[in-house]
Amino acid sequence: MSEMRQLLVDTAVSLFEAASEDEVFDAVEEGRFPAGHWREIEANGLVDMLLPEDAGGAGTDFGDAMAVARAGGSFALPLPLVETMIGRRVLADAGLGAPSGPLGFVTGAIDAGVPWPSEIAALVVAAREDSLGWVAAGDLDFERGTNSAGEPVGRLRELPPIPPGQSSRRGSGPSPSVLMATARTAMIAGAMERILDLTIEHVQGRVQFGRPLARFQAVQQMVAVMASHAAVVGVASDTAIAAVETAFDNRSVDATFTTACAKARASEACYEVTRIAHQLHGAIGYTREHDLQRFTRRLWTWRDADGDEGYWQAQVGTLAIGAGADGLWPLLAGA
Repeated sequence: MSEMRQLLVDTAVSLFEAASEDEVFDAVEEGRFPAGHWREIEANGLVDMLLPEDAGGAGTDFGDAMAVARAGGSFALPLPLVETMIGRRVLADAGLGAPSGPLGFVTGAIDAGVPWPSEIAALVVAAREDSLGWVAAGDLDFERGTNSAGEPVGRLRELPPIPPGQSSRRGSGPSPSVLMATARTAMIAGAMERILDLTIEHVQGRVQFGRPLARFQAVQQMVAVMASHAAVVGVASDTAIAAVETAFDNRSVDATFTTACAKARASEACYEVTRIAHQLHGAIGYTREHDLQRFTRRLWTWRDADGDEGYWQAQVGTLAIGAGADGLWPLLAGA
């Protein structure tokens, strides 16, 4: 890890740790936005990491921003950080200014709901391949509800029309759906790593039949399965991030196939990781007093966000068929 990335992650961890205290999660489930913590994150420049310097940002590498996203996942961050971070970048690439404040994001992937519909300043709409824009939150007709994590969400009955002057052709480089799927995969990877740590800590400390759970072979096997899923998702996330960085540097490179594989694998693993974690924790893992449920509930939310495994598996199939017999191996090798 570079010195710059380490500095960014250390800053993010300090901010995310403060935003993941018990009272914050209690307030979130009551529908109250952690506005003070959002202002701290914004004041430290994390939401503008991907903006070029001439647009008022830090011009940070995509990989550095995704390291921050992964840290957010490891704290079950209940804030629309990646939506705002990527939303501001794609709007800037399209020559559009982004409104201040947190953003929602809708891509061509299946919509699982827009978090914090009453708190976002605007919704970035990138559902078409060739264009994007933004709509002020006050002009949106949301169907209100909550997601698996207990956070307020709004679902659109239909995509809203974008007002004149707030839309443009999207910039070159990876598509918004690819960027969001890559960021969500990074968050899932971070959450799975924390769930694995919590589970290992529990089975080592919990004594049953006179010895720690970790001494039972069946428990060891289940932890190994969980660890394998977490490791694979971590590698898939790193691979997708590297592909996106290459696509930013070389406009002829398409990161869609690699990202589709990564998000499909990450979403697919959410079920097994959640199942094993709760099975080994027993009833305590479901209680509000235990941290586990905060992470597993967000895994279920992030599993569907920006396209679930079914959506991205279909993209993998479409790209593989489109590559044809001669192009399939180069497509796989490139991933």
